[in-house]
Amino acid sequence: MNKFAKVLGVSVLSASILAACGTEENTVSTAGEDNGEQQEQEESQEQEQEEAAEASIDVKSENFGARKDSIDNVYAYYAAEITNTGDKPARIGDVQVNIEGADETIIGTISLVTSVPDVVMPGETAYLGETTGLDSVTSAEDVTNASVNIDFDSTDEEPMMLETTDVQVNEANHYPYVVTGTVKNPNDETADDVRLAAGLYDENDEFIGVLNGSIQVSLNPDGEAGFELNYPEIPESIQGEVVETNVKAYNWSI
Repeated sequence: MNKFAKVLGVSVLSASILAACGTEENTVSTAGEDNGEQQEQEESQEQEQEEAAEASIDVKSENFGARKDSIDNVYAYYAAEITNTGDKPARIGDVQVNIEGADETIIGTISLVTSVPDVVMPGETAYLGETTGLDSVTSAEDVTNASVNIDFDSTDEEPMMLETTDVQVNEANHYPYVVTGTVKNPNDETADDVRLAAGLYDENDEFIGVLNGSIQVSLNPDGEAGFELNYPEIPESIQGEVVETNVKAYNWSI
């Protein structure tokens, strides 16, 4: 398997004017006007800072590989861990992976790649993982590289994150790895489209790949259900390397 890692102070002036006419004193204060001006300046500053804040998505690490099945079909695999290094949440849009062969030629693409979660908060990470069949090659060794294009926008949305417990990663009979556990909804709203992704890591905490999936039931507040992740099929070359997994779960919404 080939690996590579890609990502006014505000001053307030107040004055009091005392006017004497005979023994009568009148006091006029402009403090109220100054407080209003200060509030306007602070609101303007906050608006400017908010407008200047942007999301920024970096590919923290990525892996790719290829495999050949029992009837000689070749499949390419791609996985990435992405991070929002900006100041605002990022909504992930279209994602396309380019599969490269010799001389950096494109021998296939992977589209419809989904991010888990699809809104990434500042400083947080998300996972991408997908596979595709390659019709233009006859050997897994023909896959020499992979790159990704990620569309994203700044947003004010936040993802509806869920909790996972009792997570285990094991080798399986028909898959290099399977990740199981329990997903729970700690929110006040029902989670009706639960999606999960498991980042896989080796003994040196190096990113290896991603398994993703969903559950078929809705979760009421405090509801929980079991999950099993075994897709996409990871090349057998990494079998025996995974010792750690990190699962992210959220409720997808339009």
